[in-house]
Amino acid sequence: MHSWHIEDGKLARGTATAETSADMQLQRIEVLTPDEEQHLQRNRTIDEVFRQLPHAAAPFVELYAGGAAGVLIVPHDQEERSAHGSEGRLSRTAFVLEPNTLHLMGDVELCERALSFIEREAIPVTHAAAVLCELMRFTVRDHPAALSLVRRDFEQLEERLLEGRTRIDRAKMMSDVRRLLGLDTFYQGMSDIAAELAEGGGGLVSDGGRLRFRSLERQLDRLATRLESLQDYSLQLHSLYEEGIDIRQNSIMQLLTVIATIFMPLTFITSWYGMNFHNMAMIRASWGYPLVVVVCVLLAFAEVLYFHRRGWLGSRRKKRTKHRRGKR
Repeated sequence: MHSWHIEDGKLARGTATAETSADMQLQRIEVLTPDEEQHLQRNRTIDEVFRQLPHAAAPFVELYAGGAAGVLIVPHDQEERSAHGSEGRLSRTAFVLEPNTLHLMGDVELCERALSFIEREAIPVTHAAAVLCELMRFTVRDHPAALSLVRRDFEQLEERLLEGRTRIDRAKMMSDVRRLLGLDTFYQGMSDIAAELAEGGGGLVSDGGRLRFRSLERQLDRLATRLESLQDYSLQLHSLYEEGIDIRQNSIMQLLTVIATIFMPLTFITSWYGMNFHNMAMIRASWGYPLVVVVCVLLAFAEVLYFHRRGWLGSRRKKRTKHRRGKR
């Protein structure tokens, strides 16, 4: 078991001194291993939380007389997903909050990092509930920067698509999209926990603790709003990418159609005079072959000129694109 306690309004590692232990209001934080969980005093609510821990998909909390129990579920970032594989995409930690004690079980490494951070940064905490709030805040402290990086990647991708570039880094695009998966459920569940403890925590949460949880709830709501805008942005980029593919395919089909149209009358003329009937006009004329060649060249030139003026050969479209870039 890894133990912390609150002393002089700060989190401290280890067991409290004898003088501090004599205080009935001693606030303890304990990180339990799977073997130590069996010795935890349980009730029906705690048993239900432990039963749902391996399969829970969203953070939640349940209140009971004299305490609260729940599960924190933290999505790994892209690097951690690659290291843990597809089965390690979620970090699950159960917590049991009582008036003077916070028990944590599950992802011991995450709890150790969070509590060590709170201790190292000397974040003011006066109750076990405040430690739980700061632990929840620790899980999202890097999310604003991560969402900003995703936004920057999307903006660069949009710029390339608007410039008409056909080759983009789809692997990076899909990596950013996967990074957003599951965060909506995570933010919603964590926000629900913060709201529940801020409004119905009873004697578990002090007035200062309620302010902490309300502040955390607002932070999670802001992150959820940013996430929603990024998800909409990703859908727009996907539509823009698909539209670019359709336009490119249409351009190819248009070019093939123009080429086929140019050769259609030429093919008709050559196939007509390839029938080899004896009485066909200009078969024996010395000027027949040059005349057919001149007619074919004039027809091809007239068609190319017509298609060029109509903008079907792509030259005008490229000029307009360069003109727009010059204005920028």
